[in-house]
Amino acid sequence: MMRSKRTGETHSLADFLPAERRRIMDGANEVRREQMRAAEARRDVYRAWNEVCSGTREGAHVTGLHYVPENNELIVYADGSAWVAELSMMREIIRARMYRLGVDITQIKVQLTKPGYTASTPSTKTSSSGPSRPAKKGPAPRHPLSESADRRLDATVAPIEDARLRDALKKAMKASLEHKITKDGRN
Repeated sequence: MMRSKRTGETHSLADFLPAERRRIMDGANEVRREQMRAAEARRDVYRAWNEVCSGTREGAHVTGLHYVPENNELIVYADGSAWVAELSMMREIIRARMYRLGVDITQIKVQLTKPGYTASTPSTKTSSSGPSRPAKKGPAPRHPLSESADRRLDATVAPIEDARLRDALKKAMKASLEHKITKDGRN
């Protein structure tokens, strides 16, 4: 809120935005005005998508959006084939809900996200894609046990008579020790 020094009235920023938009548009050439209109249309499409789909289980599996103004279509990228099918079945419902919000999209296309791609920001925040999940990490590098440590491990599990149980316990203990060695950086 801003207080006018002349009249003493309080105004919000929203009171100044239309006049400022007009001033910027009037000072721009036709190419720039068209670029600004396209950016506003894109913003409206993404805003409507977020109002309709953010926070839903389907929206959680959207990794990205791309608006194609030339065709007035929205391309939605989903993180799995099942979600591509689910969103494809729901696209007319989503389109109708977006229309109620004042955005008339000609078509919504749903495509599978490229392998290895994860959304960089969750859709429930400011982006138009679904909440991101942590990127899958490969196994941490392991530092193998020394021969003496391996022999001590064999001696520890030797009293167990059941071979399968003995091997499973040794495997678990070995993995734990290797993890500790990797974490601590010593053998």
